[in-house]
Amino acid sequence: MTGKAVRIKRLFRDGKALIVALDHGRRHGPIPGLEDLGKTLSTILQARPDAVMVTPAMIERYYGLLSEVFIVARIDGTGAVKSLDETDDRLISSVKRAVRAGADAVSVMVYPGSRNEQSLWEKLARVAEEAEDYGVPVMAEVVPKPPQFQEYGVDVVAYASRIAVELGADIVKTVYRSGFSKVTQSVPAPVVVLGGQKASLKETLTMVEKAVSEGAAGAAIGRNIFQHEDPAKATEAFMLVIHSGKSSEEALKELGLQ
Repeated sequence: MTGKAVRIKRLFRDGKALIVALDHGRRHGPIPGLEDLGKTLSTILQARPDAVMVTPAMIERYYGLLSEVFIVARIDGTGAVKSLDETDDRLISSVKRAVRAGADAVSVMVYPGSRNEQSLWEKLARVAEEAEDYGVPVMAEVVPKPPQFQEYGVDVVAYASRIAVELGADIVKTVYRSGFSKVTQSVPAPVVVLGGQKASLKETLTMVEKAVSEGAAGAAIGRNIFQHEDPAKATEAFMLVIHSGKSSEEALKELGLQ
């Protein structure tokens, strides 16, 4: 569909993108850096990231700040961190509601290897089918989990990412593992790496640098931006690595972050 192609091109304007993930409140509540989402958004948007990811309810609440950035709507989120099962992640919004709110794309979680795996794959496929009616891209966040996957390498990431695209995902967000080119070469869609748990800015930048060198189409970063002491500069650093081909050391030096 033309609309979907146009939106994907707008996100990956040079074939790569930085998505700043700010949807953590749906699972974690008001964690540090997101207590005041409006303030955090205002700060991060100064650095002009390619996209931000928030829930439809937050698009509706902060639309005034979001009018000039590509918006990915997180439309699932029932697996809160204090719930009985974090992988029981059901829909919190239809694609229609997300589009009506102003979303340019939607995103859902899949946890391959979890006890909820089958229902999560079904959720992805159903969302992909609905999204076709609106010409909206679907990003699948693919994170292998126990009990099937306790420890895993790039083979598991490639396996799970490919299934996501086979079921309708237009973009895959997943974990980085050594040998990531196996993922990017076997998945016929843009693959972005997630930031994961809070680490040093240099560590995360280096991981993204490696992923991009192995064919990743960028990154979707949350805590390692919004929990940094200077979220705007952290955003700029990732933009330099992703779009300008800077090394992590060069980006940090250019921005005075080391």
